[in-house]
Amino acid sequence: MSAGHGHGFLHRPGDSPVHRLAPQTKIVATVVAVLCVVATPRDAFWAFGLYLLALTAVWAVARIPVRWFAARSVIELPFVLLALVLPFTGAGDRIDVLGVSVSEEGALAGWNILAKGTLGLFTSLTLAATTAPQDLLLGLQRLRMPSVLITIATLMLRYAEVIVGEAKRMRVARISRGDDPRFLWQVGATARGVGSLFIRSYERGERVHLAMVSRGWTGRMPDGAGGSAVIEPQRSAPALVVEKLAYAYPDGHQALFGVNLRVERGERVAVLGPNGAGKTTFVLHLNGVLGGGSGRVEVAGLPVEKAHLKEIRRRVGVVFQDPDDQLFLPTARQDVAFGPANFGLRGAELDERVERALASVGMAAFADRSPLHLSGGQRRRVALATVLACAPEILVLDEPSANLEPVARRELAEVLLGLDRTMLMVTHDLPYALQLCPRSVLIDGGVVVADGPTRELLADTALLSRHRLELPFGFRLE
Repeated sequence: MSAGHGHGFLHRPGDSPVHRLAPQTKIVATVVAVLCVVATPRDAFWAFGLYLLALTAVWAVARIPVRWFAARSVIELPFVLLALVLPFTGAGDRIDVLGVSVSEEGALAGWNILAKGTLGLFTSLTLAATTAPQDLLLGLQRLRMPSVLITIATLMLRYAEVIVGEAKRMRVARISRGDDPRFLWQVGATARGVGSLFIRSYERGERVHLAMVSRGWTGRMPDGAGGSAVIEPQRSAPALVVEKLAYAYPDGHQALFGVNLRVERGERVAVLGPNGAGKTTFVLHLNGVLGGGSGRVEVAGLPVEKAHLKEIRRRVGVVFQDPDDQLFLPTARQDVAFGPANFGLRGAELDERVERALASVGMAAFADRSPLHLSGGQRRRVALATVLACAPEILVLDEPSANLEPVARRELAEVLLGLDRTMLMVTHDLPYALQLCPRSVLIDGGVVVADGPTRELLADTALLSRHRLELPFGFRLE
């Protein structure tokens, strides 16, 4: 099942006059309205009534029911509780209300928190409900907000939608196994689910960061000065040389024990192996995302070292297994432009590179669509385009056929076969390896245990069995 066809988790699509307003107009109106609410004296009760009346009028025009806002106002509950407690704990003169003694100052303070907080929340929800996330970002751009703030907002929105989708899938999984979150005795399961979601969110953040770094992200927004000079590759050197590559993670786990590999220009090589064999760790060394171990890695004669990392990441493009780790901007076009912009492209040259990359994977017609609204196969093709736009010499694909339906799997294979690139493909899909890669290497225990023609490796059933690999049931090598 794909979650790619949803809308923003607070956005309610519509065609009302409120929805059609320019996003920058709605942003300015929201800011002005919140400032007016905050500046209103707490005892101007009539003013707060007018604000609420104006909001309900906007909701009516936008055709959004009041209950929608009420359901999403639960986030305000701690402030409501504080507002209710203040009249009983506040100092100063006391008055009787329905026979109960309360602090006059505390009651006014509680009313101030409740009225202003609620109106501020309702105003913000109105903006979110009537404006798609990508339109909000467009509005910020039109208001000439600093680009770094827009980028931060973009990442926050994208990340929030991914996490909300994860939470929904976890909830469905719990309910399918008899959980009913409405019952008090399920509060423990709910709490554990929240903890699990936090851990998944952290892991997702790490993967998104790795995908950003692999496309040249250095923690700074690209400026208008262009990139550093491109280092010309040594044409006589092989595409990739790996010698005695060993690596241990900070917790002491040794993932690689001495990998040796040589790949010539234009070769397509499948990297096979069981789970935990060290394949992903090996891949992350190829463009310097991981480092600090021993051994040597060279890309077209250029050592993978700190001084060359930007050029190495331009030369080696990594397409991660989960496209949601790679797609984090509001539209496919912006995601595809992210890498080449980090490497210094600007203006017409950048636009041309983006158009060419999207066209090469058959996604030009979806350039201005949000990745959230694409199918799994379409997102995977856009993820591939984000790397192709950087014009890498070596294309590294991590499980490209994972979770794809047969048609999408075939379409992706046709795209990959049409690319003139040196290619390494990490995969458990042995028939896919046979279809795309004439050569395969088998990694297990952090070393290369076999290297040869893919057909010969797959025909060696004893070799496959020793390393927990096997062909799918019914598949026959012809």
